[in-house]
Amino acid sequence: MADTLLIHFNPEHPDAAAWALVNTAGELSTMLAHGSLDEAALVAEKHNTVILLDSTAIHIDAVKLPIRNPQKLLRAAPFALEEKIADDIEDLHFVTGRTASNGATPVLAIRHDIFGRILKQLEQSGIAPMAVIPDTLCLTANPTQWAILLDDDRAKVQFDQFDAGEFDRDMLALLLKAELKKATRQPPEKLILFTPDGDASETDSIQAVIPEQLELVKVSYNTHPLVIYCGQYRQALSLNLLQNTYKPKPKVNQNRLRWRLPAALAAVWLGLYLAITGVQYYEFQGSNEKLQVEIENLYRKTFPQSQRIVNARVQMEQKLDELKGLGNTGSDASLISLLAAAGDALSSEQSIAVQSISYRRNTLDIEVTAANLLIIEQLNKKLNKTELS
Repeated sequence: MADTLLIHFNPEHPDAAAWALVNTAGELSTMLAHGSLDEAALVAEKHNTVILLDSTAIHIDAVKLPIRNPQKLLRAAPFALEEKIADDIEDLHFVTGRTASNGATPVLAIRHDIFGRILKQLEQSGIAPMAVIPDTLCLTANPTQWAILLDDDRAKVQFDQFDAGEFDRDMLALLLKAELKKATRQPPEKLILFTPDGDASETDSIQAVIPEQLELVKVSYNTHPLVIYCGQYRQALSLNLLQNTYKPKPKVNQNRLRWRLPAALAAVWLGLYLAITGVQYYEFQGSNEKLQVEIENLYRKTFPQSQRIVNARVQMEQKLDELKGLGNTGSDASLISLLAAAGDALSSEQSIAVQSISYRRNTLDIEVTAANLLIIEQLNKKLNKTELS
């Protein structure tokens, strides 16, 4: 499985992001990098990305409600927390997690305008994360230990897997003293304190307010707390802020995007071709109909005796063939061919005089006079021997 890109992002310092790849074991597989979101986007193009969001603007809480349906629980949780949140619940985006065995359901809340601005910053840099989770939930707390991470003037405190908060560093000792006295909290057996290299300024003040039996374990980190978050970030994924109206759209296959423009152009070209072909078809159809009318009019003028017109063009051709002497059979002799054949026989006899010639139904009748009957008989034999075609 490919490594996941973790980006720690504070919207108040957009040019001071930190990122690295992490493997399935929760270990950094690359060197930690620092810079702007635009620089991080070059790595995000090739990897699934999780944003570890600075928790300053996120309200982390839990509710106990006699509701099991997730959708109904999500609708009811804002009203259960209304008195604990200063903002109007209509202005907040809420996310609920899985209900624990003790009946408590973890809840995250963040203002719509703040979260929308964060997502816009990511989008403008070309980063499309699969999850956005609070960094405070990525520490090492469990039912028997609390975790504290000191970062600049802030202190991130995680009391349990889904119970955490971010406070002013100066208030840390008083906060711990108050939380340890709460009857609703189970006192931890161990307190893990993560501090930047060489920073032990809060150790004495913390040691002064915790019971002697509570073990304080100090762990130093260098460069950036992302080296701490990477090992525990998976436990917070169930409280991904990218839910409901902010649920990311499915990733579009890049190959499909690459072919979308050519396909669109091809579709436009095909549409134009069909449109032009259609227009030309209707134009030709109109011209053909007009030509048919002209042929019928010409046929009626030429052959006014014809009453029934089925196919003017074919009927016209038949009439022309008849005029040429071809007839309907195509085997009878034409007038011209008959005259040519008879002419040769008649010219051979000087004493024969043609009185009349008539042509009806492919038959040529010739009336002649001669000096005697023998000449007539000889002419008749010549005509019968002549092949007419």
